[in-house]
Amino acid sequence: MPRLDLFTAIHKAIRAMVYDAGGRLQTTDFSDGRAADETTAHLVSVLSLMREHHDTEEEFVFPEVSRFDKPLVDELQSQHRTIETLLAIAGDAVAAVEAADAAARPEAGDELNRRFNELVAYYLEHLAHEEVTILPTTWEHFSDAELGAIQGAIMTSLRPRLALDGLSWMFRGLNRQELVGMLAGAKAAMPAAALEGIKDLGAATLEPERWALVREQAGL
Repeated sequence: MPRLDLFTAIHKAIRAMVYDAGGRLQTTDFSDGRAADETTAHLVSVLSLMREHHDTEEEFVFPEVSRFDKPLVDELQSQHRTIETLLAIAGDAVAAVEAADAAARPEAGDELNRRFNELVAYYLEHLAHEEVTILPTTWEHFSDAELGAIQGAIMTSLRPRLALDGLSWMFRGLNRQELVGMLAGAKAAMPAAALEGIKDLGAATLEPERWALVREQAGL
């Protein structure tokens, strides 16, 4: 039976989010003020979710794992400090676009694209590194019940809007089997009203045929 996994689903959601953001960014016509505003507003949200993810790891996961492998956690926290720097640089590039006049905005947009690409390149490598280091460590030292308690604490801590945004990207980033497992678990654990909200989000996010299949197989 598969072990409880604190990383893969949310990492797939983050990858879906940054792939989407990168595609939007590199195709934006920054000479168009409205398009520029829409892109920068979206990137502010993306950068916030990226930062929130590693803050959550540092608050809920790293202290637990550090009891068994402090050098690994120290390494990952060092990578997080680099990510903080890259997030700040990308945030400054967003602000530069927002402050630029019409003539300077295309050049500022090009600079933002470069800075975001640098951030994403490092961030994606970091996610992959976590999956081959700290994920097996959690399976070695924690039972599924203990991992479930950590996951529950994370979910309780999330602001409702942030939780919905993360779930929306999970719908976009997970495969059918993963979605079926996630929704079957939600059906077993969540109040009916909350489950209805998740079903509404799935219907709004997935293609109708795919959503119908996932919903049927999850027993929804």
